[in-house]
Amino acid sequence: MRSVQQVTRSGVGPTREVEPPYAVSTSRLGREVRPGGHTWESHRHLDHELLWGVVGSVTAVVDGVTWMVPPTVGLWVPAGAEHEVTTGPGTDFYATYFRTEVFAPAWACDLPGLVPMYGALREVLLHMRRYDMPFAARSRAERVVFDMLQPLEEAAVDVPMPRDPRALAVARALVARPADPRGLDEFARWSGCSGRTLTRVFTADTGMGFVQWRIQARVRAALTYLAAGLPVSVVARRVGYDSPSAFVAVFRRVTGRTPGHYSGLVCDDDIEPRPVGVRSAAGAPPAAGTRLSAGADQARHSLA
Repeated sequence: MRSVQQVTRSGVGPTREVEPPYAVSTSRLGREVRPGGHTWESHRHLDHELLWGVVGSVTAVVDGVTWMVPPTVGLWVPAGAEHEVTTGPGTDFYATYFRTEVFAPAWACDLPGLVPMYGALREVLLHMRRYDMPFAARSRAERVVFDMLQPLEEAAVDVPMPRDPRALAVARALVARPADPRGLDEFARWSGCSGRTLTRVFTADTGMGFVQWRIQARVRAALTYLAAGLPVSVVARRVGYDSPSAFVAVFRRVTGRTPGHYSGLVCDDDIEPRPVGVRSAAGAPPAAGTRLSAGADQARHSLA
């Protein structure tokens, strides 16, 4: 049987996800995942949102800019931002929401961006699924989250999505597969127009031609791979470059820095190696054989 992509329609207006007196709330969205993947159509929240804990593939378009969310980082979606989220088959992930009138960090939380998901932060965010703890204990836990949450340093690489349906189909294909080897003319035929027309609509809708847009999309994808610690040679191939030197040259031209600057910003050793949704009960010792990072252990003590 063919898997079918499911769609959740957006509501009339922005929704409130965290009700007072709570400041932070975590929900598991994997329970809604369908075999063929899922799309949450463009919508807004009155609260800030952090998408994280991805097992599978998640792509989000926030205010017209496309982001890919790998397991090692989360995507910060500011309150009020229009966003659409698409998952691949079998994808599981979490969303943590923050009340804007309570969460006021020093960093620019009104802009979308990536957040490193260290093991300790994941533990505390999972703790925010509980509503049976005393208010004082929950308030302490929320303050720990506020202290730990920091954006990932990264270059501003804009990948605006075109509005023209032909260009949009091409853009989505390239976001899903940055290494797609097809050139301008092949994509033009595939989308039902000429190469000149495809270039024109890309320029009109995004401010850059097809070739430059693809470079931006490849560099944006490379940032997430580099942050997860993949070698530069592997990242180069994943985003469509035959040689690491060619990739490094393009990357440096776009960001002003070498790939090495972003390499390993989120280390796999800091991430809990267990499936999403499988964890020890809050406050209970972990099962035999479960490894806790030192940071996660310290976070547990902070919540006591």
